[in-house]
Amino acid sequence: MSLPPNAPSKSSLTASPVVELRQYTLKPGRRDTLIDIFDGHLIDGQEAAGMTIIGQFRDLDRPDMFVWLRGFDGMEARKNALTAFYEGPVW
Repeated sequence: MSLPPNAPSKSSLTASPVVELRQYTLKPGRRDTLIDIFDGHLIDGQEAAGMTIIGQFRDLDRPDMFVWLRGFDGMEARKNALTAFYEGPVW
């Protein structure tokens, strides 16, 4: 595969073949609280369970919306990572 010079590396393009798009509509004024919890407590635990946190986004036009992406190596890896995280000590 030939990539343009400014493209991500091939390994990063195939690193997460399964991606979840997560969108949360929050109670008014609570987005920063969720982001603080997410950044301070949930990212490390998810990554330790085998997930890749691809990114998180604040919708500037909707201050009560939080969007984030997480990736997995495949559907079996997704199942294993979700089980490890949601049955683990962080959650």
